[in-house]
Amino acid sequence: MAFSYKPLRKELIDLNMTKKYLMNYSSIKEVREQYGISQIKLAQHCGISPAVISAWELNKSTPSESQFTFVWDNLQKLVYDIENNGLNIKKKRIRQTKKNGGELPKKISSAEEYYSLMSAIAPAESEYAKKLSELYQHHVQKRSNTAPKAISLFSGCGGLDLGFSAAGFNIVGHIELNEMARTIYSANFKDSAMLGDDICEITSEDIKNWKKVYGQIDVLIGGPPCQGFSLAGKRDPNDLRNQLYQYYVKIVSEIKPRVFVMENVRLLTSMRDSEGRMFIDQIRKAFEEAGYTLSLNEVNAQEYGVPQSRERIIIVGVRNDENVNGFTFPMPTHTAENHSYQLSFDTIDTEKYRTFRDATCDLRILESGEKSNDPLHWSISHPQHVIDWLKDVPEGCSAHDNPDPNMRPTSGFNTTYKRIKWDEPCSTISTNFSMISGARNVHPTSTRSLTIREAARVQSFPDEFAFFGGWGDVRKVIGNAVPPMLAYVIAEAIRKQLF
Repeated sequence: MAFSYKPLRKELIDLNMTKKYLMNYSSIKEVREQYGISQIKLAQHCGISPAVISAWELNKSTPSESQFTFVWDNLQKLVYDIENNGLNIKKKRIRQTKKNGGELPKKISSAEEYYSLMSAIAPAESEYAKKLSELYQHHVQKRSNTAPKAISLFSGCGGLDLGFSAAGFNIVGHIELNEMARTIYSANFKDSAMLGDDICEITSEDIKNWKKVYGQIDVLIGGPPCQGFSLAGKRDPNDLRNQLYQYYVKIVSEIKPRVFVMENVRLLTSMRDSEGRMFIDQIRKAFEEAGYTLSLNEVNAQEYGVPQSRERIIIVGVRNDENVNGFTFPMPTHTAENHSYQLSFDTIDTEKYRTFRDATCDLRILESGEKSNDPLHWSISHPQHVIDWLKDVPEGCSAHDNPDPNMRPTSGFNTTYKRIKWDEPCSTISTNFSMISGARNVHPTSTRSLTIREAARVQSFPDEFAFFGGWGDVRKVIGNAVPPMLAYVIAEAIRKQLF
């Protein structure tokens, strides 16, 4: 709905303007443009990605009530400063970036540019970073002709694929809808052919051609989009993405691989369709009718060496004519404390959970708006009032817990504006890990959200894995990925049990 400049201006100066008035009589875009505030300026002031605001304005995504309120609160303050203090946001930001060592990095255009930038810095020396580097070296080794062949569905940037490749599987082809994810994937998996973009358009004739070119495919891997099942989304039973598993089933039933692996959010197990039926029961039935014995496993990535609490369900299906009794999921390798326990005739030894400190201890400590020589390790600039809220907040606590009510965020839950702990696994990396109001993603001691490099490390991506493109795209593919280290553990168990 259009708005009248004078009434809106009058109301905006009053910082007690109601959310109902804002939502009914204006939009973020209208107010921005009325006062000459760019998406980037508003995003910097709120401490979020400009891509988030752009998506809202284009109706590509819908903010939660707390997110909407937070942005409106900050927009009102910007307008108030413009009206009353003559604030020039551009000059303020330039001073801040110069103070911290110059302009923050622009996007990286290609894998070649990424590797060129990385060649100027010394290799990571931490034990954890070296383990990730070893994973990558296994990935790039030349495969023998007898290596089991795999095809990846819903491949994203390749987190699941990296783990399987490192375990010795030959990823011969992939399908991915998102263009930027495909581009990043292809740069890191040069020998994997793009078999299609939209899985809904793959035909039986396409699959016959795959068989002609590649012969018997041993493994199918992939994780259908989880937004329809995730607690972070609306959990809409009618979300069309909830039905994408059917295309996975179709390809499995026609290729008949020896084994398939499907990953999704843990809450898939409790989601019902519009008729009250459990989605997981429908998925199980579809794969069983295709001729597979299923093993359903609820796992947390922190139990397998990933420095992050990330709960997922892993479905492994073994073709019924295989001479095995299905798949046995590997026991946890990491626990809260070092531990030994007896399993049949074997003694199982576990290590302590890997922590945020393990993942990032060799990275330079940064504050808001600062950068390092690592092209992915730099911090966005957060508004001063957010820094004031958080600067005295201890590890594991939220700005919502501040004793002074004036130093608490005006909206959100106590899981937001919250610091992670150095010596615990990081909280789940989502696509909005740079949005300081979005989740528990504030650095343990620095007053800022996580950098891209920190998030990639926590997700267990090696520094050698090339991320490039717009920063919003990079954050999205990292947040959506399966941790490669978790994928490696699953792939190793499959290789030992079935190959």
